Amino acid sequence: MRLMYLTVLSILLLTACESELPLPPGNGQPRVVVYSELTAGQTAEIRVGKSKIVQPGVDNAFDLVPDAVVQLLNRDSSLIETLGFGTDTSNRMSVYTGKVKLNPNTFYRVKVDVPGMRTVTSFTTIPNNFKVDLLDTSRTILNGRPVLQFHLTIHAQPGQRQYIVMEALKQSAQLDSFFTYNGVRYSVAEYEDLYERVKDQPGVVITKDTTFLNDYLRIPVYTQDENADNNQIGGLNENYNSILFTQLGKPFTTNLYINATALSSNQVEAIAPKGRVLVYVKSVSKEYYDFLLTYEKVKRNPGLNSLIQAVQLRNNTVGGLGVVGGTNQILYQLYYDVL
Repeated sequence: MRLMYLTVLSILLLTACESELPLPPGNGQPRVVVYSELTAGQTAEIRVGKSKIVQPGVDNAFDLVPDAVVQLLNRDSSLIETLGFGTDTSNRMSVYTGKVKLNPNTFYRVKVDVPGMRTVTSFTTIPNNFKVDLLDTSRTILNGRPVLQFHLTIHAQPGQRQYIVMEALKQSAQLDSFFTYNGVRYSVAEYEDLYERVKDQPGVVITKDTTFLNDYLRIPVYTQDENADNNQIGGLNENYNSILFTQLGKPFTTNLYINATALSSNQVEAIAPKGRVLVYVKSVSKEYYDFLLTYEKVKRNPGLNSLIQAVQLRNNTVGGLGVVGGTNQILYQLYYDVL
């Protein structure tokens, strides 16, 4: 759903200067790119692409990889399952999905083999279950912006360092009409001719249903908490993709602010399509936390048109590029649109 790694790699592959300069000949080799959030209670979804050499006239989108062998392994490298190839290419990467639900507090290894390329491996541990108390929500104004405020208490894991990530998305939805004919349910849009022939026949049942699409808009989020690690990046007055905390030893209470113009598509200043708002509080593996933290830094300083030294994006793959992170999440679903 939400692939920030693609955006970052796109930034790193661009060149920007005051005057146009010819690119030198590329002499590198394409590499396999892997991205995945392995989330407790869900099945594995691993995105695979192939990088390109930067050359004049070549776009920076990844090549799709429909012929990879993607395996999910135990700590001892024994096979859990081989993931199947999917058809979703909305994020310009090939998607491989599993059927086995992932467990909290569990180590997983990912192995990706692409013909003619180096084998890519990565591993992560999904954090244990954790507790969040949502104390209240309210609409307010933050630095002149209308926001929705979440007042939260996040409880610590005994004796463990916990890495907390908060973010929000708007998931698009569409209202579809269906009809049931001879016991079979059909979409009106897909079977319009059949619908017109049978709609008045006895026993034909016509219904409507909301379908949530694999289409997401990231909602800007804010914090005023000086203990947030965002305070080390761009300060407390900027918007972020993620609000990040490192927690050890005791619960903490904080406010998460969400840009309110994305909540409803019916507002005059709405920036989001009709759908539902998804607010996540996640406990993530350290390597994934490091990736998300450096991503926020890269957003502010890609180092392409600046005298400031570029930030190196963290990754945890061997033999390729990308990141595989473990997550355990609590999800709040908000409905402001009439669906």
